[in-house]
Amino acid sequence: MADTDTPRRSFLFSFGLDRLGLIALRAPYIAAGLIAVLTALALLGVSRLSVDDSLSELFRTDTAEFRQYEEIDRRFPSSEYDVLVVVEGNAILSRERLEVFRNAVVELQLTDGVGGLVSMLSARSIPDANGYAAPIVPDELPEDNAAYADIIDALANNDIVKGKFLSDEGDLALIVIALDRATVKERTAKVVINGIKEVVDRELAGSGLTAKLTGAPVMQLEIRNAVERDRLVYNGLGFIAGFAIAYLFFRRLSLTLIAVLGPTIAILWTLGVLGGLDFRLNLFINVITPLILVSGFSDSMHLVFAIRRDILAGVDRIEAARNAVRDVAPACLLTAMNQAIALVSFAFAESALIRTFGLAALMAVFISYTAVAVVVPTLAALLVRREPAAEVDPHEREEGGVGVLQRLSDRVIGFVGARPLAFVLLGLAVVAGTGHAFFSLKPMYRLADQVPDKEQALAATGSLDEKLTGANPVHVMIEWKGGDALNADGSPPIKLYEERTLSVIAEAHEILEAQAGLGNVWSMESLRRWLKEAGDPSIANIQRYVRILPEHLRHRFLTEDETAVLVTARLPDIDASEILPVVEKIDHALDAVRKRHPGYEISVTGLPAIAARNSATLISELTWGLVGDIFLVFIFLGLALRSLMVGVSSVLPSLFPIFATGAILYYSGQGLQFASIVAITVAFSLAIDSTIHFLNRFRLEEERVAEAAAKAELDDGKYRLRGADDDAAMKPDPAREALARTAHHIGPAVILTTIVLALGLGVTVLSDLPSLRLFGELAAICLFASLVGQLVILPATVALFRRHFPLGGRKQPTAEDVEPVGRYQSSRQSG
Repeated sequence: MADTDTPRRSFLFSFGLDRLGLIALRAPYIAAGLIAVLTALALLGVSRLSVDDSLSELFRTDTAEFRQYEEIDRRFPSSEYDVLVVVEGNAILSRERLEVFRNAVVELQLTDGVGGLVSMLSARSIPDANGYAAPIVPDELPEDNAAYADIIDALANNDIVKGKFLSDEGDLALIVIALDRATVKERTAKVVINGIKEVVDRELAGSGLTAKLTGAPVMQLEIRNAVERDRLVYNGLGFIAGFAIAYLFFRRLSLTLIAVLGPTIAILWTLGVLGGLDFRLNLFINVITPLILVSGFSDSMHLVFAIRRDILAGVDRIEAARNAVRDVAPACLLTAMNQAIALVSFAFAESALIRTFGLAALMAVFISYTAVAVVVPTLAALLVRREPAAEVDPHEREEGGVGVLQRLSDRVIGFVGARPLAFVLLGLAVVAGTGHAFFSLKPMYRLADQVPDKEQALAATGSLDEKLTGANPVHVMIEWKGGDALNADGSPPIKLYEERTLSVIAEAHEILEAQAGLGNVWSMESLRRWLKEAGDPSIANIQRYVRILPEHLRHRFLTEDETAVLVTARLPDIDASEILPVVEKIDHALDAVRKRHPGYEISVTGLPAIAARNSATLISELTWGLVGDIFLVFIFLGLALRSLMVGVSSVLPSLFPIFATGAILYYSGQGLQFASIVAITVAFSLAIDSTIHFLNRFRLEEERVAEAAAKAELDDGKYRLRGADDDAAMKPDPAREALARTAHHIGPAVILTTIVLALGLGVTVLSDLPSLRLFGELAAICLFASLVGQLVILPATVALFRRHFPLGGRKQPTAEDVEPVGRYQSSRQSG
């Protein structure tokens, strides 16, 4: 029989939002028209979506350190906008290959978008008496082998070339290109960078030399391409996986379409709103699509399961949809609210990237609930045909794939429910052990985590890390107050071209050179040393040479107004925890310089420095935010459902998947990355979905069991538990009967939605972005661990709680369909 007269009740704080589907069912055709209009408007918003490819957005915070980093980009426009061309091959300095290399450099200088470049061919000899510095490698290479060998020896041992533009083995040469920002803005970075790559490949073809591009602009382009590609992959594969699994179990096209169209429309509405509000896609916001897909699909599946059960029992489609809204929608809304609580800490994170993701995720959760709550009942009213009642009541036993899942969940939960103490103690021990591992995880961050690792940029960066000193710049920025006015202490105004300023630059340069792990140090001190070799390091001569330098080269270390300079070194792409001691040691060494020269503001900055200082703090902040959110979820659940049992029972099964995932990271030697904590938080917010549906159904069944027990005439005062042997009978145990009924009704949906959730988020393992692959792997692990929690730990906790704290206060324990032993046996024999 249908559940048309069973108790249905909204929860505290629902504000009537759980009845949105009932409003749509009053006029399903009008609701369908409104859905179509909103979807069309959403498509306009989707067309406005753009990509945020910033490498620094993850560390954008309202701090003095980040503002200093932003100053570099503004005041030194060439410093962090380089394309690095890494040319590799044996014997680059051989006559034939050096000619090929030089031709490539010449062609690159003429390429659109290239503002200027520096390479080993830029190296100059010591100036002559007239101040002319001839290039070490002349335009015409000498035919004489001895003369050519002298040129190569001078080039390979030049202080500006050696270890900076040419590897010690002579098998790697670096070309640093400063892009023309105006051309990039006009023609797009993709066109300009692809043009550079085409020129290099054409010029080096057949020479035995190869080239790869890296640098911030190249990494940003690869991130943008990966984000755009991933969006298509996630949407396409997620939709296909959801459709296939839904059809496999429902075997009806109408029910499959309803289950899939709900979350699909939710995705369109959410992306439309994000596009309309000018949110930019990035590596985290890209997760929103699979998040909506799996979250919406989970709610959609629970609603469709309920509708299907009534349809197969012969109930009218409108009434079946109403029953589903009354029974399931409150749990869907409660799930959305708990997902919001689980994600809310992201909206208050210091990192701008994660804060933007948090705001987008909060909107996505509520838009997804609204879409599914309205679309699924509306489509059910329009698409589902009335069918004759099935021979086997689906409320009693399912057939096909759903039947297999039903019998599996019945047996597992029945076994656990009979031994609750043992499984609760086991759960406590496992949660304690995995929790220790989780909280022992160390924060980790590398720039490579943000960049596609199957493209050229990271391969080129790896070569620079191995054969030179790396590609990641660390800057010491030296600033002073400009103008002609005296300083506050009465000292004369600071000028660039005076001994004290050049001394500060020289001291900072020496500190960076002395620091292990750093290399390729550049500043005005490099020019001063070169002029010293020529015999004239005077301030006037330095000023003369600075002014004849190309603008792109000058602006690498000197601002236009001559009130700030950079001393730049490069380091390999290593973990932020290894960079932090280096940055702190540099900063500490500069304290003596600051003390000797109080008129100068000296700071250590650059993306590696910002990452080193902020990554551990941000990851720890997110971790403790997650822990706090988890306990807020437990408290909210207990208050919303007005049940201490709900709040207590949800603790262990919710902590288990989080701690288990952390333990896998810990024992596999991995740390806690940004992607890790986001994956675990998102997976927890989704895993709590099935926990809520389980507890919501248990409360409904518990009331039904209690009501039936009060009315039923039981043979010898005995109950028969579902799945028990025909000869077995037990004393009345309403909680276990309610638990068995919950497993029977909700078990298949829990298993099926977990599979869909894992597959939906798991498609991110196909991404070219390492952080998103890690996200997909951890999310899938966390979700399958949550399935263990929901089928084993949760039923055991509920059974143990009810053993010591039986239901009371509202009614005595009841069961609407609990049968006397004799009637149960006869129904089994006839079925």
